[in-house]
Amino acid sequence: MKGKFSRVLPLGLALICLGAALLAVGCGSSSSRYRFVQASTGVPSNVDLEVDGKNVQTSIGYGQSASYHSSSSGSHKFALFATGTTTNPYVSSSVSLKGDTTLIAQNPFASIALGAYTDDNTAPTTGNVKLRFIQAAPTVAASGQGIDVYVVPTGQGIAGTNPQISALAYPNASNYLSLSAQSYDVTVTVRGTQNIINNLTGTYPLTSGQIRTLVILDASTGGGQYSLLELNDLN
Repeated sequence: MKGKFSRVLPLGLALICLGAALLAVGCGSSSSRYRFVQASTGVPSNVDLEVDGKNVQTSIGYGQSASYHSSSSGSHKFALFATGTTTNPYVSSSVSLKGDTTLIAQNPFASIALGAYTDDNTAPTTGNVKLRFIQAAPTVAASGQGIDVYVVPTGQGIAGTNPQISALAYPNASNYLSLSAQSYDVTVTVRGTQNIINNLTGTYPLTSGQIRTLVILDASTGGGQYSLLELNDLN
């Protein structure tokens, strides 16, 4: 009996180890998604995006709307090149992917960097939407001051209301706002005031189940005229 048990035990341990190894491989190969926005000012050309040495998107212009690309989870090497070239990258950076991620080339070109923002694409409850802001405009407010964001039903105006997002500083993302599905006016103001920042207003009809991200951008050469870039996250 003892001899039989001693033979079975190593086999059992081997099967347990094999199962653990397969589980680890499965976890390591889980899927993620990423999307890229070129928001670095003063970049002298459109850019090509390489991931792990493979070209995945070409001729990306400043403030161009982004769609998701599928990828495995884990660390990946992202590099930006002047369109049509494969040497001397503008920026090269390792990013760990898990779930959905928005990648933004930020800062003026002399200090270009790649920022990663975790996306929450969990569907809103029925009748609701989610809305988030990423402050990607380094000159829209004094250093560290931040901006205020008002999100109100279309036509209501912001007089007598408080901002839904306060003191959003560069280069940060807001939390997701959970809102009822309808049309909203978005207004970005100087922090602590209702002084509207040039061109940072817009109307966004949102239907049940949608998630959107609005990215605040400088002009392509830096400074104003500012703009809001809408990204379609879900639905």
